[in-house]
Amino acid sequence: MPRAVIFDQDGLLFDTEAVFERCWIAEGLKNGLELKKEFIYGLCGLGRKDLASAIAKEFPGVDGTSFVERVHHAAAEAQLAMTPVMKKGVREILELCRARGLKTAVASSSMRHLVDHNLAATNLTEYFDAIVTGKDVENGKPAPDIFLLAAERIGVPADECIVFEDSINGIKAACAAASTAIMIPDRAQPTPEIRAICTVFPS
Repeated sequence: MPRAVIFDQDGLLFDTEAVFERCWIAEGLKNGLELKKEFIYGLCGLGRKDLASAIAKEFPGVDGTSFVERVHHAAAEAQLAMTPVMKKGVREILELCRARGLKTAVASSSMRHLVDHNLAATNLTEYFDAIVTGKDVENGKPAPDIFLLAAERIGVPADECIVFEDSINGIKAACAAASTAIMIPDRAQPTPEIRAICTVFPS
């Protein structure tokens, strides 16, 4: 029986993937590069090292690390200047978790100060027992590290946790952690591979 629920942030709790998408495209245009939406969707959930590798592979000769840093800087500035749009049903499911005595955590590849900002701006901070971000782990999604650490911090084995994710990389990470993976698609839709390993996904 699940004893805890772990939530991704971008595209799951908040409609922030749209911000990142605009920043990816804008930075590409500055460098004379076309970042197609399908490629951008494949970046969702990745840690910075993997993002840099993906950019360098897609665009040989481009400094992936520098490119990613510029995108994240632009996205951070945009997010800090706004109140994030909460996804439909978020507060209701958090209230349900509280009513049932389930532990809760955020496990996001985003930066900690952005997670803190978004939760505070929407009065959601009090609902979470732990927050884990990309800088807290060595390997980002699709590695399971971030979910394993989140489970450890709330004192519940990972295989007794439900993970809500919107990204393909996040679902892979949740499954690798042996958690119950539930996909709530945002930008990326579940592939046949994801449908095969996911516990639940919209029909």
